[in-house]
Amino acid sequence: MTGIVLHHYAGSLFAEKIRAILGYKQLAWYSVDVSPIMPRPDLVPELTGGYRRIPVLQVGADVYCDTHVMTEYLDDAHPERPLHPEPHGWEVRTLAQRADTHLFQVAVAICFQPKAVATMLGTLGEEMAAKFAADRAQLVEGTQGVSSLAPDVAESYLHDELGHLESQLAASQWLVAGMPTLADFAVYHCLWLIANNAVVAPLLTPYAGVRAWMRRIAGFGHGEATGCSSADALAMARDAEPAPLEIASGHFPAGIDLGDAVTVTPVDYGLIPVAGTLEYCTAHACAVLREDERAGSVRVHFPRAGFRIDAAV
Repeated sequence: MTGIVLHHYAGSLFAEKIRAILGYKQLAWYSVDVSPIMPRPDLVPELTGGYRRIPVLQVGADVYCDTHVMTEYLDDAHPERPLHPEPHGWEVRTLAQRADTHLFQVAVAICFQPKAVATMLGTLGEEMAAKFAADRAQLVEGTQGVSSLAPDVAESYLHDELGHLESQLAASQWLVAGMPTLADFAVYHCLWLIANNAVVAPLLTPYAGVRAWMRRIAGFGHGEATGCSSADALAMARDAEPAPLEIASGHFPAGIDLGDAVTVTPVDYGLIPVAGTLEYCTAHACAVLREDERAGSVRVHFPRAGFRIDAAV
């Protein structure tokens, strides 16, 4: 078995971004369903080295953490239906980054306010709801949390965004370049979270153009997914070697060079360092090579934005 493997769960909004992109690019992939909460055997720490956020994209012994490096990989490996069409790459990436930060925080504040989250947790049962709450508390431990917006403030931000989006979609079916791009999928997955929560979904009702645009994206489907166990995905890594690198490194943190023992850690939440030797480093991405008793040699990729590289202690 070889190919794209996505470790995800149904309710993950960032996983929905990647699933929709796989559908847009008409790709076949292996689907590993993971638990919404820790532990996640065979994935953490074996494949990721400790990184616990979802989704994780795997290709053999190369593991991609954070959707920013996933989308860059997918465009490089499968350039048909590009996500960053030139000369619009900067515009697309800038809009996508804003969606993944500001609009994401807005969506989380709206969907995790008491009246909305109670409905979701109520479907889990009392025991699982308590475990979910404890897991998310651990995820943001030592941080200011995923979103500090009050629900009423978040709703005002949302209506401002939706008003502008509605006007844009009145002039074009897509956000940039007259074709689907990463910007569409980045905005979509935040609104998808709202649309899938019955308590707050009515916030989208007045925006017919936005809802039609969301249906167009949903219409791409999720590609050709084949179920895969976590054990089989681990075996794929163990039986492979990281792909040959053709990356010119540069933009190193002070005092760090290729081959050094380092840790890579998110700076916002889920502050778990991943240790390994630095394999490449650019202004945009980096990777560490790790050795795992069960997974073998695994290269773990991260974006530079939102992560820090430190010398291992």
